[in-house]
Amino acid sequence: MALVERFEDILAWQEARKLVGEIYKLTNIGSLAKDFGLKD
Repeated sequence: MALVERFEDILAWQEARKLVGEIYKLTNIGSLAKDFGLKD
């Protein structure tokens, strides 16, 4: 098992960052870009 020295080393955190990036891309296009309640 790998030693975790920083939270950035956790695989789940790395995957969550990728997911967040995809969500931001999707909410910046079309009608979702103006839905500030959803984006907040």
